[in-house]
Amino acid sequence: MDLRRILLVLLVIAVVLSSSFFFLNYDETIKYTRVGLTNSSSIDMPISDQSTNAVIKNGIYLINDTQHDLTVMYFNSAQGNQVAAVELEYIRNDFIANSVQETLGNQTIWHNEENGTYMAFIGNHVTHDNILIICKDPEMLEHMIGSVKYQFFNEETNTTETMTGENQTAVNDTANQSVVNTGIDSTSSASDQSSSSNNVPAGYYWSGQDSDYIKEYTDSKGLYHIDRLHGDDEIIDKVNNKHYTNGVEDTEAFNKDFN
Repeated sequence: MDLRRILLVLLVIAVVLSSSFFFLNYDETIKYTRVGLTNSSSIDMPISDQSTNAVIKNGIYLINDTQHDLTVMYFNSAQGNQVAAVELEYIRNDFIANSVQETLGNQTIWHNEENGTYMAFIGNHVTHDNILIICKDPEMLEHMIGSVKYQFFNEETNTTETMTGENQTAVNDTANQSVVNTGIDSTSSASDQSSSSNNVPAGYYWSGQDSDYIKEYTDSKGLYHIDRLHGDDEIIDKVNNKHYTNGVEDTEAFNKDFN
């Protein structure tokens, strides 16, 4: 075998060894970093060099990560205005209208089967935080939901306490705080919330955003309904761009909230 063939064989061996080393050591595991959202909430976000931040819709904060097909919107209703709370609820309901309800861990999520995205709307009625997460990776979504931490000042103990997925439900049930338009408790599924009251009709679940038990569905005419157990009922006619509250059309007044 001449020198040229020997060098060629050695080169092929080197390439094979290098490729094997790369594939053996290549780690597809998503790396996370802790990111503060509001003054009282934080979450694990995937490390990314393709992430941007913006403020939209009357004070809703947006993180858009194109590297991981991830969008996070958040808003604190105690620190912001109620128009933003309505906007975030509208965004959530618009996603739900085109999705199927699923359960991830013990959290209710919504899956848009057409574009493959998943959405979770979580929050805490002690800190008044609302967090909406949309992504295509359910494992990443589950990690992020479980990573959320809320901090609040406990007046009884005169200390700052942290609520996580393990203890925030108990704190929410006992804390002496008012409820101000917040998201669904991130440690409880919709069915868990509904079972907390013996007077809740079938099909209703607790929505912290509405501070009420609600039922969402699309009827045979294609009209999207949001029925509230104690509050106003809504009907959204997307075909004719009309909105009704308690059966009365109020499209013009409703649209003013979003313009």
